[in-house]
Amino acid sequence: MINNIQELRERLFASEIVKNEQDLQGCTSEEIAYIESKYGVLPRTYRQILGLLGHNAGKLIRGSEIEFYYDQLIKMNEWQQEIILESIAEGEECTPLPENAFCICALHGDPWFIIADGQDDCSVYFLDDSGTIKESSKSVMDWIEKFVEEVEYLIRRGWR
Repeated sequence: MINNIQELRERLFASEIVKNEQDLQGCTSEEIAYIESKYGVLPRTYRQILGLLGHNAGKLIRGSEIEFYYDQLIKMNEWQQEIILESIAEGEECTPLPENAFCICALHGDPWFIIADGQDDCSVYFLDDSGTIKESSKSVMDWIEKFVEEVEYLIRRGWR
């Protein structure tokens, strides 16, 4: 179980998701401050994750089906807000995300998000097919651990 950012770092190297320091590129404090200026104060654990792997984490994310890294997060959050505003303007029924929601990842455009309220840690949520907000994980560390476990499985199978 991954309990803190150091354990996450160690696990990424031990599982060979990350092979060297160049594979692991975090966000700068300025980049994190930019996100917080637009969306609210991020939970401490998520700020640490961005600081560790906000730009690259070796084999953790591959392909274009998952948006996860800093540049993608900025675009994805802007896009989510535009989609909601367009849907409302067109009279469509939609589930708006909470005002201080910050999308931390998207799979095929479907967002996973947290609440940017400055807590130590927080739950991770997603929208199900009916547009209902559901909890995915009780904590950001639990959520990132699921990614790590999936990639470890793919590496063991020789698929990454």
